[in-house]
Amino acid sequence: LSSFEETFSLISEKMADILQGEEDWKGAAEILSRIPLSSSQRQISDEYKAKMYVRIAMLYLEDEDEVTAETFVGRSHVIIGQPDFNNLEVKYQHQACRARIYDAKRKFQDAARHYYELSQVSKATVVAILGDAAAAKADQLDEMIEQQSLDALTKAVVCVILAPAGPERSRTLAMLYKDERTSKITTYLMLQKIYMERVVRAPEIAEFQQHLKPHQMATTSDGLTVLQKAMIEHNLFAAAKMYNNITFTELGFFLHVEPEKAEKIARDMILEDRIAGSIDQIDGMIYFEQGSEAMRQWDAEIAGACTAVNDITQYIADNYPTISMPNE
Repeated sequence: LSSFEETFSLISEKMADILQGEEDWKGAAEILSRIPLSSSQRQISDEYKAKMYVRIAMLYLEDEDEVTAETFVGRSHVIIGQPDFNNLEVKYQHQACRARIYDAKRKFQDAARHYYELSQVSKATVVAILGDAAAAKADQLDEMIEQQSLDALTKAVVCVILAPAGPERSRTLAMLYKDERTSKITTYLMLQKIYMERVVRAPEIAEFQQHLKPHQMATTSDGLTVLQKAMIEHNLFAAAKMYNNITFTELGFFLHVEPEKAEKIARDMILEDRIAGSIDQIDGMIYFEQGSEAMRQWDAEIAGACTAVNDITQYIADNYPTISMPNE
């Protein structure tokens, strides 16, 4: 029985290779998912299990089936999270899968964090992943690493811009904006405007939209697209810094939405503690509470701590690649 399972696994992998080459992602994933990885008839290493789970997840992601992909990512996460798991290639692929799943599920804050971590993979880590292949590509390695880092960084910036406006996003924005590499990406000007809490105008939104994927332009339950909602919330967040109070009508004109919708968005953001303020429905007014100097100093210190952690992470990635890949 053990011999049969080993043969079945080998044949399944070969068949999956063929289907993958034909871009039949779902077919390849389904074949690999039939491999008995929890069999009691033969010993299967945790590394092999994690490798298969991650590969299946990657195939389902190519087929745009994020729900099924997340199931296999969850199975691999249990193994990859163990302290003695050292396969850097599988760790990197696992991290990439998690970023894509968060992105597809519109959990943009989490997606931005994972993409940013992917952008920090060092040359030493890439060499450890590629092994002998790295030597053959030595002349192209630096260029390849930079391009992959900028690609992941661009995705991180797009996701953080689409994330719900509030203190948590502001801290991530600060970390990305202070990264010197972001000045090289095409969405840098939008990042700069969002970070500085400036109002974003329609032409700038239209230009930024060209960098989005279809799921990032989907319509939400309130009738707005993901991008429209993100920009309205950001502009409201900016308005809270500019005004002490504003009427529903004026806010609606400012945000280019109906006054009732402007009131609802403001109410939701206040209830979720993303902006500080109160609503007077009798007078049709919104009163914004400006943050104290102590709170601004606190936010600045948090941003500084994030930058320091980022510098430490980069040092570890450069000097100790075997322990640098994140598990979360």
